[in-house]
Amino acid sequence: MPTRRQFVQKSTTALAAGAALSSLVTPAEAAKPEVLNYGFIHHVFFWLKNTNNAQDKAQLLQALKDLGKIDVIRAVHFGTATKTKFDEKATDDTYAVSVALFFDNAKDEETYLYHPLHKKFIDANKHLWGKVMVFDSLNA
Repeated sequence: MPTRRQFVQKSTTALAAGAALSSLVTPAEAAKPEVLNYGFIHHVFFWLKNTNNAQDKAQLLQALKDLGKIDVIRAVHFGTATKTKFDEKATDDTYAVSVALFFDNAKDEETYLYHPLHKKFIDANKHLWGKVMVFDSLNA
C-alpha cells in the first residue's frame, strides 16, 4: 500500500502532466478546422462499368494511389462513395471511387495532366470506368 507521501507525489506529477497537456490545445483552438491553402484542387469521380466488381474497384484505387508519385501533387485524398442521413437528398453516392489532388497552383495541375504517369494511368485503366466527372477548384 502506498504511503501518503507517495500518493501526493504521484498525484502532483499527474496533475502537472495534465496541466501541461491541456495548455497545448485549448478547447477553442481544437474546434477550429485546419484551413488548407492549396491553390488548386482537382477532384475526380469515377463510375465503374462493372459497378459491383470489387477487383475492378481495387485496381482503380491502387492505380490512383500510384499517381501520388507525381512530384507536383502536394496532398491527396482517396475515397469511396458514402451518404449521411442529414444530407442524403443532396448527395450523389452513385460513383465508385474518387480522388482529390491538391496542387500549389493551376500550372502544377496542368503539369500533372500531361505527366507520363497520368497518361499511363488513363491508358491502363480507362476500360474500368463508364463515366468520369472532374471538379476543379481554385483557392478563394
